[in-house]
Amino acid sequence: MASQQTQESRSKGALEIHVVDESYDIAQGNKSGGSPSPRNRPSYDASPAQKPSRPSHPNYAPSQADRNSRSSHTEFASKSAERQTRVAAKPQPISIEPPVTKGTLSELDVTKIVNNPKLRHDINFDPELHFRPNLDGDKGRRKTEKANFFWDTMRGQLQDYLTNRDQFERELGDSEWCLPATLNAIRGILETLVPQRDKASVEETFNVDLLMQQFRMGVADLVKLALWLSQLLKCHCAPMRDNWVDDMVTQLSKGDRTGDVTMLVAGMKNLLGVLEAMKLDVANHQIRCLRPLLIDDTVHFEQKFFMKKIALGRVDIGGAHAWFRRARSLPEAASGSAAIQSQTWDFMKAMVQLTQPSKSELFPHTFLFDEERLIKLRADMLDMINLEICMQLYRNLDAQSKSYRDDTPTTSFASSPCDRPASPANDTVYSSPTIPSLHHFDMTRSGRQDHGHSMRHPLGRQSWMTRVDGSYANSSVSSPRSSPSSTASTPDTLPPTPLYLTPVSSDSASASQLRTSLLAILSSSTSSKKWDALSPDLALQILRQTTTPLIRLPQFESHLATHLSNPRSKLYQDAEEHVLTHLYADLTKLVETYTPLSSLQIFEAATAPRVVSANAATQGNGFKEEISEMATRMAHIGILHWRVWAPLAYLVDPDAEEEHLPNSERAKSMP
Repeated sequence: MASQQTQESRSKGALEIHVVDESYDIAQGNKSGGSPSPRNRPSYDASPAQKPSRPSHPNYAPSQADRNSRSSHTEFASKSAERQTRVAAKPQPISIEPPVTKGTLSELDVTKIVNNPKLRHDINFDPELHFRPNLDGDKGRRKTEKANFFWDTMRGQLQDYLTNRDQFERELGDSEWCLPATLNAIRGILETLVPQRDKASVEETFNVDLLMQQFRMGVADLVKLALWLSQLLKCHCAPMRDNWVDDMVTQLSKGDRTGDVTMLVAGMKNLLGVLEAMKLDVANHQIRCLRPLLIDDTVHFEQKFFMKKIALGRVDIGGAHAWFRRARSLPEAASGSAAIQSQTWDFMKAMVQLTQPSKSELFPHTFLFDEERLIKLRADMLDMINLEICMQLYRNLDAQSKSYRDDTPTTSFASSPCDRPASPANDTVYSSPTIPSLHHFDMTRSGRQDHGHSMRHPLGRQSWMTRVDGSYANSSVSSPRSSPSSTASTPDTLPPTPLYLTPVSSDSASASQLRTSLLAILSSSTSSKKWDALSPDLALQILRQTTTPLIRLPQFESHLATHLSNPRSKLYQDAEEHVLTHLYADLTKLVETYTPLSSLQIFEAATAPRVVSANAATQGNGFKEEISEMATRMAHIGILHWRVWAPLAYLVDPDAEEEHLPNSERAKSMP
């Protein structure tokens, strides 16, 4: 869903920027399921329900041409019997590439990291960002299939070679087979991992031509080779990899002694796995070491990168400039720093408007590197608005329940179904515990005189007569699901009190407990339609937190569903205004704080661990924490984006700029 929204959010005429194609993905820490509160960052390490293939991140996934070029060996027989048949039935392809090679790991080199613009941008927003093998979606499935095909092919080739070497070599012809290809890949990776002082040992001991000659003569000592590899790798890998290395040595040694082809292939597979893990460890260590320098140089690097793209006509800055010009609501200041501050705040307000779920505006092409973050902010804001709707309905129900209880004489409570009054007008309001009794499911209800009264329908059904503007609105309670609560037909569907006029509940602990429970329910689903799917569960949880009888649950479910994610609802509009009012208050302070700071200082301030006091939850500060979290993310994204793009698109007239130099000459003149 996120990738689809990303594609739809592209402004018309915007051109895609293709940066370096990658086979490894970037994983980010501290992902929160569906909660609107913790720092939800764009998820590269996508959850199983969301993440098909991430087409919006070409730099972390292979291009279409690359996928086509690498998919020629992904189709193989599915039956296990066919996998074990002799591969000598047809000549093998000219080249069979192992799953991990020096080439596939080259994107983890420090030069590739430093020149990867998307990675350098993302490193500003997550202190836990690191490389990991990309096995998600269709691309990951094809990669796994290709690896399985290679190891199955090696197993069959080794078996054929040991069975009849002459026939195998005759049928193989000039094609390279899996064993020498794997040995060459291992040596190539080793040369990139070991320091200069150990390269001579690698060249002498891991001579592929000599090893293949020894293998043909039947004198290859794989046990000795495995022990040498173990000693070499343990000198340079992290201690946590030692057990993996020991497993590799055991498998190669046992396979060599017993002639077990399966064990030999498992040892080779583990060896490549260890080498890949070591390369990832080195790359992630380099990211941690280079992070301060990369963050401090973000604005200069991205401006230089995008200036070349703009000169070549690959970025639509005209649409972005028009968007900013339309979005400005404040008058231009005279000059100086006040003007810059005014323009910065105009931009921040326009960016907040982009994240409003009720607006659903297209993102300008200048947000190319931040689209997933903005989509995540938009989803989190929708969660916060819907959560405030739930809390407001809870406050309404709780206030009504308390008022009914206060207006009801203590002697009117019925101790059993037999004690119930015969007349609905004299019915009691039950203070229902979490576990209902039989009398909770009776169809009789009472209320205060100023809300309305109950009456008996001629057919025997009870109806609630609600007082609305001096008149009565009739609504049957016999089939509450038959009509949505679009009119004021029951006490819980009266026009809600605006959130900013709602008195603060004295029972803050109960409200905080309810909010925690609702967040726990929401975190159980990662679907884009989670509010529709979980609406009945949320309604039940809200109702159980009050003394409202469970008999009103069907009507309350319908009433809640009417307002959730519905921008036309007055309650939704009030909740959105409530969220934005508090968001702008925090955002103003953060923008003033971040503006004079460097990029690295903003990163440290925005991503520092937040210390929550032990009694914060009991004091009902969940909403404030969520607002502060969202404002921090918006300020961080907005300030960095403004510094990069203000002089390139927002504060310049792109039509006037194009008259000075042709695109080709401007591109050549750039460093």
